Amino acid sequence: MSEHEPIELKPAGEDAGSQALSEALRSSFIIVRVLMVVLLLVFLCSGIFSVGPQENAIILRMGKPVGDGRNALLGPGLHFSWPKPIDDHTNIPISSLQIADTTVGWYMPLEEMGKGNEPQLRPSLNPANTSYTLTSDTNIIHVTARLHYRISDPIRFHFDFADGRLFVTNALNNAILFASAQFTVDDILTKRVAAFREMVASRVKDLIEQQQLGVSFEQLDVQAIPPRYLQGKFNEVTQASVKRDDTLNKADSYATETLGKARAEAESRINTAQAARTRLVGLVAAEQKNFSDMLPQYQANPELFLRLRQMSMLERVLAGARDKIIQPHNGARELRLILGREPKLPTAQTNSVAP
Repeated sequence: MSEHEPIELKPAGEDAGSQALSEALRSSFIIVRVLMVVLLLVFLCSGIFSVGPQENAIILRMGKPVGDGRNALLGPGLHFSWPKPIDDHTNIPISSLQIADTTVGWYMPLEEMGKGNEPQLRPSLNPANTSYTLTSDTNIIHVTARLHYRISDPIRFHFDFADGRLFVTNALNNAILFASAQFTVDDILTKRVAAFREMVASRVKDLIEQQQLGVSFEQLDVQAIPPRYLQGKFNEVTQASVKRDDTLNKADSYATETLGKARAEAESRINTAQAARTRLVGLVAAEQKNFSDMLPQYQANPELFLRLRQMSMLERVLAGARDKIIQPHNGARELRLILGREPKLPTAQTNSVAP
């Protein structure tokens, strides 16, 4: 300060006010700094997120996944990403079952089924508010299905499609309409229920593989019913089919029983005939052997052989005869008649009775 510069004197009250204002501003700046630090910490901590035990997570930086392929997947635990709008994260269920329901083929929305809000039964089907499918014999039926699946490729499922779940539902709808057109109404409802379900499942698997949806097939439940206003007629047809099948089963059972008895009787007769044939052949063979054995004796002395055979035969014939009459032959003049039995020898009883 130069010697000639005037000295300005300030009042004591004004100096105190300035100092107070300066202190207030200094304190406000300190509070603002602390608040900024706290807000920065809150901002940074907001990027911490957790991933469940049955989930993976993907960090999106400016809309693109951080990492390539499987390296972009974050496992269970705590992870950090820059808060929005720099980063964002998406948790993806990988081991839990996901569910897809058909949106075509049923007579009412599936979300209304469990609420007991059955639509009013009408005498005809209105295509404007009732969905259905067509069978190969141009009949109308209602079909619904529920698919259980798992997400096997989370990156493809979530980032290669606008809505992966919608693509799975569309594949299920396609399979329902495709399989219905391959079977008749009787096949779907009664005769080939399992085959129809297998075709729906096969079609869903093929579409998932062709479109590479990044999911794996787990289980499929399929239900099919006739139009509600024709339920009574279908029941009558079913009862008639059951009665026909019962009659056919009884006829088959009777035919089987009758044929079994006939076969058993035929086999018994064949066995009896074979046994008789065997015995007869045995007897003939024995007679032939006996004849062959006696032929040399006869040839040696025919007359002696005949007498010996005659005596042997008479012994066997007359062994049990009570009265015996022997008529000589070959000009013999003697005839012997045995007209009575030989007298019995007296016994002790007869001796005691005699006078």
